[in-house]
Amino acid sequence: MTHRTAVALLLAASLAACKAEVVCTTEQVICDGQCTSLASDPGNCGACGFACGSGESCSGSQCCSGAGCSASVYAACFNGSAVQGATAIPFAVGAPVAVETGPISLAWHGTSLWVANSISNTLDRMKLSASGLAPDGAFPTVSVPVSGPFSDLEYLAEWNGLLYVSNAAVGSLLVVDPAAASPIVAEIQLGNFSFPQGIAFRGTKGYVALNGWSSVAVVDLDTRTVTGNVDLSSLASPGASALPSRLAVSGTRVYVTLWNLDAFYAPAGNGRLAVIDTTTGTASPNPVDLGPGCLNPAGIAVLGSTVWVTCGFFPYDATSSADITGASFVPVDVSGATPVVGTAVPATRAAPGAITFCDGVGFAADRFSGNVLRFDPVSRAVTSRGLVCPASGTGSSFVADVICGR
Repeated sequence: MTHRTAVALLLAASLAACKAEVVCTTEQVICDGQCTSLASDPGNCGACGFACGSGESCSGSQCCSGAGCSASVYAACFNGSAVQGATAIPFAVGAPVAVETGPISLAWHGTSLWVANSISNTLDRMKLSASGLAPDGAFPTVSVPVSGPFSDLEYLAEWNGLLYVSNAAVGSLLVVDPAAASPIVAEIQLGNFSFPQGIAFRGTKGYVALNGWSSVAVVDLDTRTVTGNVDLSSLASPGASALPSRLAVSGTRVYVTLWNLDAFYAPAGNGRLAVIDTTTGTASPNPVDLGPGCLNPAGIAVLGSTVWVTCGFFPYDATSSADITGASFVPVDVSGATPVVGTAVPATRAAPGAITFCDGVGFAADRFSGNVLRFDPVSRAVTSRGLVCPASGTGSSFVADVICGR
């Protein structure tokens, strides 16, 4: 039997398997009772049952050497407790690197890639080698003390040689010095039930989204004290909460995504942006309305004079990508005094969250299907997607963060 015939037979078997009562995304088929992508699964590369050799990865339905395909981006696979590299196509490349439980945010510090793990309340440090990404020492690298009934690290960012971690479980901002013998060098209290999330910086000030308080804390990075609190609660729709989540800085302004959800955590209106003037420490009284194509804005990144916002809402009990609404990439021109919202770019069968730009190309983490989406900001279109964080069984898979490779 020729290799081509074998592949054809295996492919026919995979198509027959799709008749089983298991619901997969459009990009997936069922192999041995499990949803998988023939484009990126090294155990089912191009066809069910066709496994790549030792040390090989599957990219574009072809087996290739891991050393021959460098990672353009890395993804935090929350459900799988791993960090996975992906090519620019994007497809998974190399083996996933196991980390602590619930990786939710990634940040580079020099040549080290750090991971904040939400559930285990830890930070893991990794390094690049000739064979790809690998642990740098034993995990966890840093253990964050747990004070209370649960753990909830939410965001990790690097600024001027230090790492900053939002600890939503206790309402604090941790300052971590990777070079110190005792890495946690400070803990800045932000307030009970403030549930800090995203972090952004400008000069000697840090800005932290306080999801629970619908405000943004202003932190003096030199004195490590909270010097202000910008109230955003009035920027929500009537009967809703603003619920700020992620931030981005462009010029002298900080842009903050507002979930704008009601008491049942369902959309109360279009997604919104808050605009904070860092020179005065005040927010514009008028939120930026992101339009009907944007619900529950999740991620934000700046490219040139454009702020890009990712959107998409789905209920916690969603079982299919058909349950996702208001999913899009929304451009906001911030070159003038007043932000101008452009036409939303639909994101079909996805709920894009974290977004980053690598050499002018956008990559977004899908919060539902385990895919990473490639986005072209010039043509303003999603040009491809690949399964980078496979789900366990038939459940959803949360890609919590994406970051450019080095």
